[in-house]
Amino acid sequence: MRPLFGLLLLLLSLSGNMVSAQELKIIFSQYTPPYVFESGEGIVVDIVRSALAFSGHTIQPVYVPIGRGFELFAERRVAGTAIIKEDSGLTANYSADFMQYHNYAFTLKSRHYQLNSVTDLGDKAVTAFQYAHKYLGEAFGEVVNSNPQYKEIANQETQTLMLLLGRIDVAVMDESIFRYYREKLLAEGKVTAAAEYEAFNLFAPTPYKTAFIDASIRDDFDRGLAHIRQNGHYDAIYRHYIEEYFVLHQ
Repeated sequence: MRPLFGLLLLLLSLSGNMVSAQELKIIFSQYTPPYVFESGEGIVVDIVRSALAFSGHTIQPVYVPIGRGFELFAERRVAGTAIIKEDSGLTANYSADFMQYHNYAFTLKSRHYQLNSVTDLGDKAVTAFQYAHKYLGEAFGEVVNSNPQYKEIANQETQTLMLLLGRIDVAVMDESIFRYYREKLLAEGKVTAAAEYEAFNLFAPTPYKTAFIDASIRDDFDRGLAHIRQNGHYDAIYRHYIEEYFVLHQ
């Protein structure tokens, strides 16, 4: 009887996991390759999907600009949102840090700029990603808030193109995103390799979390994240995208 009882407990356990597993609507920033592709791939999408799959969950990605993502989460129309900081202002159950952006100040070599600190951006035409003035530190926020030539835009391909065509002085964005779009624009013939650039390391890497409505889903995510880091799958995700997209004009 005991083996049969053990089998029954196992079946009940598996059944419980299946019942608790959910399809979760998760917000991702709108098309920020190699981190997020709207095809359902990307470094961040794969990490979130793999971490939640550890508890049997699946995801339904929702791709929207950052501001719209805040609204959807606050209205509880989704289960969670990826790539967010705990000081975002959203009331949520925040995960452990799961990825980071490393933002640089990119300029054209032909401009011969020397950027030693964020204060050097105060008199230049600067374009950054949405909410950069909040995410990149108080000093940066103060400088750009008093700079009438500062803009934030959602489309980072446009941001990269504007820099490489000389329409702005500085593009502030993550290194991998910039490199991806530069490769793409070169391949499409929209820019040439003659538009050489420099990258100034003015910012520390910025860690990001995911945030969930339900604390139990957050706990599932954290357990799954620890698991994929321990078994090597987390590093394999990064390697896959780096090898696929950064092989030409490095």
